[in-house]
Amino acid sequence: MVIEEFGLEHPQWVAYVAHLVRVDAARWVLDDVESGEPKTGCLYLGALEGEQVIGHIALFDQPIIIPATAWSGNVATPLTGPDGVQLRETFVQSFAVDEAYREQGVGRELQLAALAMTADLGCIQMRSWSSLDKRANFALKLSLGFAVHPAITETASGEKVCGAYFIKTV
Repeated sequence: MVIEEFGLEHPQWVAYVAHLVRVDAARWVLDDVESGEPKTGCLYLGALEGEQVIGHIALFDQPIIIPATAWSGNVATPLTGPDGVQLRETFVQSFAVDEAYREQGVGRELQLAALAMTADLGCIQMRSWSSLDKRANFALKLSLGFAVHPAITETASGEKVCGAYFIKTV
């Protein structure tokens, strides 16, 4: 198994898109599923077994934002360090391994590669969200030393989903 960075120019991009469709992740990380057009600013890592893409992690490099609250006058504010420089993170938009390749270390290698990419980008942390039913993901993140912040998110249909943000400094 090999972990590689992917994009339109990668010779296996079509296989990457096929994997995204197979694991129902394409809608989260592609602008157009039909054409395989990537989202602007999304970074893609994939696990290859020969010519087959067997896993992926897709990240956004973004500023860390203090959410708008009554205390902040309902204004979201970028978080800056002591030197006044805006702090950045990568946010995991999507992460999955094909079922036949789970529990073989593929997910761990993808997470480690994403953490290395996060550091290379000059970000201070990697963050992701996961619903409570993703037990293997929880176990993996905890084994890698991620902190856990419980959270409830609301879907477009109004359904409330319990889960957690996982955060790891790099």
